[in-house]
Amino acid sequence: MEPESKKEELTLRSPMGTSPMIYSWPLKKGKGSLRRSEDKQDEAAEIVDTIRWVCEDISAIKEFMDSSNLLNIYNPNSFESMTELCNTYNKAVEKYVINDLPSVKDKKTEVSRAHLRHIIQKCYNKSVTDPNLLNHYEAFTPEVYGETSFELICQILDKLHPIGPENKFVDLGSGVGQVVLQVAALSDCSHCLGIEKSNIPAKYAQDLEKWFRFWMGFYGKKYSDFKIVHGDFLDKQYRSEILESTIVFVNNFAFGPEVDQQLKYIFAELNDGARIFSSKSFCALNFRISERNLSGEFSQSLVYPRSLQGSMSYVNYESESF
Repeated sequence: MEPESKKEELTLRSPMGTSPMIYSWPLKKGKGSLRRSEDKQDEAAEIVDTIRWVCEDISAIKEFMDSSNLLNIYNPNSFESMTELCNTYNKAVEKYVINDLPSVKDKKTEVSRAHLRHIIQKCYNKSVTDPNLLNHYEAFTPEVYGETSFELICQILDKLHPIGPENKFVDLGSGVGQVVLQVAALSDCSHCLGIEKSNIPAKYAQDLEKWFRFWMGFYGKKYSDFKIVHGDFLDKQYRSEILESTIVFVNNFAFGPEVDQQLKYIFAELNDGARIFSSKSFCALNFRISERNLSGEFSQSLVYPRSLQGSMSYVNYESESF
């Protein structure tokens, strides 16, 4: 028998001393197809972007990498070139860890929006192996799937700023979980919860959560406590957690009237001042907000459940929609 050839790998060390990221050679590179998430992966670009984001945060590592100039002359198709790049970066990290890590390892920093977008997209590409499967759900049921843009959630967070630890966030029908991850990273909510009924998004959400925790730890970024569960948000087992929430997000555009009606009953029990963000108005008779498609903007409502008697009543927050 011929001896097995040694597996070729590239390693990136974390400046925070957490687990390294290991890539197998040859690196994955997408073929340009939009059918599968893996086709969007470009691991050489991911390695370079990871190093650049570390340099963005840590000037000592940036100076070391700038002096080598390897970020400007690397060859993504050459194992020797990529190995030299990774080894040089790892030396910079090792030097930083020896000199500076003890004073900063327990002090995580806030992640910028641009960096978080990069992290979530990277996690999505590694987790959602076939985005087409996310569209195979019956219309007008809680299993209908629609994703929400990063920019939209940023707009909502800006409207609510500041969001302190007295707040709890819930995403009803959280899909692959990217909204929960974004809110957890960009707010100080004491807890963020996502509930997803459908099997495929829920499975992808587990992988997305794993990679999110890995990369946020790798970069030393802080985030709020969160969990994403596989279940039906209409089940009573989740009722108490939903009713404790002060910020409720629901992409209900295609849920249908029966599900919307059940959601109204839940919302009627929320605490005074709870805020609901929905893709479709729950009570168009009380105020007008144009219905938009799943990729469009959301209506924003401020809810006063205890003041409601009989039918639900919603007050448009600051008389605006966006």
